[in-house]
Amino acid sequence: MIIAKDTRFPLWQLMIYVDSAIVLIALAAFQDWKIPLYSWIVIYISGKVIDITIQGVSYDKTLFIISDQYDAIRDKLINDIDRSGTVFNGIGMYKGHEKKVIFTNVSRREVHILKDFIEEVDPNAFITVIDANEILGHGFKPLGEE
Repeated sequence: MIIAKDTRFPLWQLMIYVDSAIVLIALAAFQDWKIPLYSWIVIYISGKVIDITIQGVSYDKTLFIISDQYDAIRDKLINDIDRSGTVFNGIGMYKGHEKKVIFTNVSRREVHILKDFIEEVDPNAFITVIDANEILGHGFKPLGEE
């Protein structure tokens, strides 16, 4: 916790590093790989449990969608899924073509609905799905809530 206070690493990650260093020392001292292997599995699971306990579990996702069919995707988001988003103008790095980028937040269930729809209307679309740690605003957690 002292190291976590002075660095930007999350507590669970620092616990994994410190515990792994101790296991490496034990591996060097005892020359047996079985116990350290099991220890690393337990250390990782413990670290993730601590992270979930501290941060909580979020089932919401953030999507960046690059597609030539952004109008159809926008209509699906607004009319069928009842979500909104933002459309950015972008330029593809490889060929320099102008692209539309949709930024939106949806639930885990809505991700599957949207991915199936996008695959149907534009198999060449590019989608980035990110776990959203916290989403505040209309349709999600109210802004003033802690």
